[in-house]
Amino acid sequence: MCDTIYMKKDGKAYFGKNSDRSPNEAHIMVREPAKDYEKGSVLKATYIEVPQAEHTYECVLLKPHWIWGAEMGWNEFGLNIGNEAVFTNVKRESKNGLIGMDLLRIALERCKTAREALDLIIKLINEYGQVGNCGFDKKFYYDNAFLIADNTEAYILETAGRNYVYKKAGDKATISNCFSITTDYDYASNGFTGDFKKKYQNNLFTLVAGAEKRRQTSYAALNEEGEPFKIMMQALKSHSSEKVDINTSSTDSVCMHAGNMFGDQTTGSYFGEIGKCYFVTGSSFPCLSIYKPLSPKASNLPTDEKIAVKFWLKREMLNRHLMSGNIDEIKYLLAAQELQDKIFKMVANANTIEELDSVSKKAFEMEEKLVNDFLETVKDKPIKIKGGLYFKNYWNKKTRVLKDAYKD
Repeated sequence: MCDTIYMKKDGKAYFGKNSDRSPNEAHIMVREPAKDYEKGSVLKATYIEVPQAEHTYECVLLKPHWIWGAEMGWNEFGLNIGNEAVFTNVKRESKNGLIGMDLLRIALERCKTAREALDLIIKLINEYGQVGNCGFDKKFYYDNAFLIADNTEAYILETAGRNYVYKKAGDKATISNCFSITTDYDYASNGFTGDFKKKYQNNLFTLVAGAEKRRQTSYAALNEEGEPFKIMMQALKSHSSEKVDINTSSTDSVCMHAGNMFGDQTTGSYFGEIGKCYFVTGSSFPCLSIYKPLSPKASNLPTDEKIAVKFWLKREMLNRHLMSGNIDEIKYLLAAQELQDKIFKMVANANTIEELDSVSKKAFEMEEKLVNDFLETVKDKPIKIKGGLYFKNYWNKKTRVLKDAYKD
């Protein structure tokens, strides 16, 4: 489950997304260089093989570590895409296809514009369907919605099996784990007329997911006054109420907290001005995380997924120590806010890609030092998560498994 946001302001385009996944599912950040392939080559996606393109574009992928595809990211042309799980009443096909994350990555690798990506994703759904288990530690099947944007326009695409509708987005758009398109589509597949949401949405699953509340919350946040980067960041950090903290679950918060019978955890987050500057957490809990800057080239990200996994796992151990009370949350948040303010000031003074890459390197180093300093104070302390009975049992079980993964 996830939330994706888009905004145009003062002639500039902004995009962002939270990825909500299983709490122990490393959400990694990698650079994927442009590549050339021999004619007739085959692409091995998560579950099936499809013909490979002869050339793929350079991409930045934010993705679950075990899946070929990606939850979100951008490419060298400034194309940004985020996908959402949507729950429908369409009978699932028996044969695996390209899952939503595969569709997203293929579009980033092969398309220059939002319109090209929209058309390609539709073509691939028609050809291969969108079926496959997307759950890390449980079976989880769903259809997909996409927010697709470049620096001039954006589209919302919502699907139910091989049925779909799309519309061009306005100056502000948000999508979540629910349909946002009813009868206001620009185009519908198979000659469909009527209310797409009413026809295909599974209302029970959608309600449990808290999706509509999250979509409305993120949309309202985009209407706040202020500096665009801070508007985007606050939208992605937002909670459904002031009562939500790191020791409570909240499925209906944009910054989602796991720990109940339903819902997941926000395991990664990013936002930015399309084609200019992006900010990434590389960690779960946006409300605790420091957003580090990247140029469109993302020179500070690895191409090696094993390195990317270690980056995420280190920050996840920090979060678990915060949840246990081993690290004083107020002290940490004050230090994190001070560093975040410094980073924003550094970015504001970067006027070229080269300067932004230099600022990015420095910001990553500063955040790494902060993380290491806090972890050093708790290296011999056991982790015992606090909270209600179900919550703490849930998280302590997750943490026992995570610690084994972290040692590797």
